[in-house]
Order: sequence, then structure tokens, then C-alpha cells
Amino acid sequence: MSKLFTLLALAIFALSTAQQLAAQKPEAAGENLLRLEGTDPVSGIHYLRLILLLKSAENATPETAPRFTMECWERHSKRSFHWTVRFDGSPSFDFTPPVESTANNLYPTPNPSVTLKMRFEGYMTSHDFKREWEALPRGEYRYRNSGLSSANLDDPHYFLTWLASLPNLRIGFAKHALNQNTELVFPLKPLIDLVKKSDLCQQ
Repeated sequence: MSKLFTLLALAIFALSTAQQLAAQKPEAAGENLLRLEGTDPVSGIHYLRLILLLKSAENATPETAPRFTMECWERHSKRSFHWTVRFDGSPSFDFTPPVESTANNLYPTPNPSVTLKMRFEGYMTSHDFKREWEALPRGEYRYRNSGLSSANLDDPHYFLTWLASLPNLRIGFAKHALNQNTELVFPLKPLIDLVKKSDLCQQ
């Protein structure tokens, strides 16, 4: 009987979690800005996604506009800062947890990497920064923070210094391939202002 109650409790918890995730939608945080906060049930990461939409006549809705996202994570009282970019639109704004080993999968297959080129623009233009980004399953690219699995020696926090005076980020693929010739310019000052006001983003 106790086993039956345990299975029933697990089923109710799984259903509740699924309903919570399905109902989760980003809320407006300003003009062309969205905010999404939650806790990932798998990784346990408490996240805050601050999203800038690059709207145009062709991409007039949040679901069709390219987007640049600054993410703030907290897990086990440790915080980290992350960037993602999407060159096209999507109806999904969901958080994508990092690829990590589990008891059932000790050596998971890592997501592929691409090299993106960044340039900071304002009263002048910076030189090009070529960095490694992780290609996520849903079509976004996440900057690979420095570490054993990354060729990058710096984290997004480093580039906030550049954005303080050159707030427009031009970003695209370092090597153009089929369907990868997109280069976009994101005016990031409104997004940086949100980061500064968000408690979870303070380290």
C-alpha cells in the first residue's frame, strides 16, 4: 500500500511540474523586453531570463523576432551569468539546462559548438571578438563560459565593460555557411539596465 501511495505522489508531482512548465510564459519588462523566471526541476537551477526582441516590419511579434538573452543562474548559493542569442523567431522561450552527467548517463553527448563573431559599436567600433558558443537543441546559441569544456578564456561579465561605452552588439557567424549568413545588431543598453536592477544578477 505504501508503494502505491509513493507512486501516486510521484505522478501528482510530475503532473504538477509539467503543468507549471507548460503554463510558464514570459512577461513584459519594457519595450521589446521580456522577463522569465523559474526553477528548472532537473538541474535545480533558479534562473532569470532577460530577453531583448529585435523587432522589424517582417518580425513584428515576440514569436517571430530574433532575440538576445542575458541569463542569471543560481544553484547551491553559487551564481553565474550567461548569454544566449537566437537569429530567428520561435514560440518557445523556455530555459535550456546545461548538459550534465547523471546517474543514468555518466557521459552525455555535448552539444556542438559554433564560432560567433562579436563587435561592440557606439561612438566608435571595437575589434572583432571570435568566441565559442554552444548550439542548443531549440535553435539558440549559448556563450560557452570559461572552463574545462570551453575554449573561451573569458565570461560574458568581461564584455559588460565594453557594453558600458559601446552598447550595440553586432553578432554573426565567424564562418558563413548555408543558412548561416545572418549578422544582427542588438541595442543592449535596455537589457543591461534590467540586469543591473535584478537581484539574481548581482554577484
